[in-house]
Amino acid sequence: MSISVRKHFIVLRSFFVFCAVVLYCSVSSARIINRGIGDSLSSENPKLVFDLQKKSIQTMNKTQLTLLVDYLFEMDTIPYDLVNEINAAISNLVCIDSKKEEPITDISSFPSADFYTGWEINNLFPEKDMLKLKGDTSVTLNLQAFGHNNYINPFNGPITSGFGWRDSVQHKGIDIDLNKGDKVVSAFDGMVRVARCYGGFGNVVIVRHYNGLETVYAHLSKLKVKPGQVISAGELIGLGGSTGHSTGSHLHFEVRFKGVPINPKYLISFADGKLLCEELVIKKTRWGLAAFPKDEKQYTIEKGDTIFEIAKRFGTTTASIKGMNGLSGRVRLKAGQTINVAQ
Repeated sequence: MSISVRKHFIVLRSFFVFCAVVLYCSVSSARIINRGIGDSLSSENPKLVFDLQKKSIQTMNKTQLTLLVDYLFEMDTIPYDLVNEINAAISNLVCIDSKKEEPITDISSFPSADFYTGWEINNLFPEKDMLKLKGDTSVTLNLQAFGHNNYINPFNGPITSGFGWRDSVQHKGIDIDLNKGDKVVSAFDGMVRVARCYGGFGNVVIVRHYNGLETVYAHLSKLKVKPGQVISAGELIGLGGSTGHSTGSHLHFEVRFKGVPINPKYLISFADGKLLCEELVIKKTRWGLAAFPKDEKQYTIEKGDTIFEIAKRFGTTTASIKGMNGLSGRVRLKAGQTINVAQ
């Protein structure tokens, strides 16, 4: 062949390799040969190949088209009209397949459609500014909505790192100690939105739940679910590990509302493996999102609590907390002490 013809042949050969891969992936037994066609498609008889154009090619199935491409690899010259006919036949098959597998575009098909504007499988946290500082600044979530009233700890292990600032970086979840290969389960009923490897999260699963929340499970060694999969609370989603930016095996667990992180301890008692309330108020503040049980008026102090942290949790101010409890100056809180957090 001349240099020019050879160049065209190389380009066409690359195209046919691509077509063959696509077709081979689409059929279960792409190498089953139809002998009637196989005898006619000999590389020694290109005229018969060309004569198949108008009649046969458009009626070929995927297996037959794959066979045709294979035989073309052995030819010294390839008719351009034949290439066009194959292109048309492949396009027809693609159109037929796309009609059979139409993607779901109706957001109402997904959990919490009344809170979210879309369903992203690649962008981890696409939602922004779900509550404005002026106007509506809070929303109440029914954590046991629509009959989905189960909660299961994603893994029963000690919490090794809490929510908040850590080494000058905002830690947007909690770390639960586990061993590589330990089973990690979904906290609530829902649908998997993300299941992939992503940056510092390593292998990460994000599940959107019917109550409006999303939960995040990061650093997994293995993914056991796929995007779009409907799962129940307690169902396996992955195996513990140390992928991504991790110094040892642990589960990084987050709770988010429309992409914004919430301290998991605001709604979950991990020691008891249960929710703290059925209805959760989420309120926008200058520090992020406050979250507290609806109609909660009193709070029992836990070890390490401060007036400032309590004010952040309940979406109020330190001055208001002090005023409601007759406190002033520097306040020392004791674990087990009960204080007022709302009028």
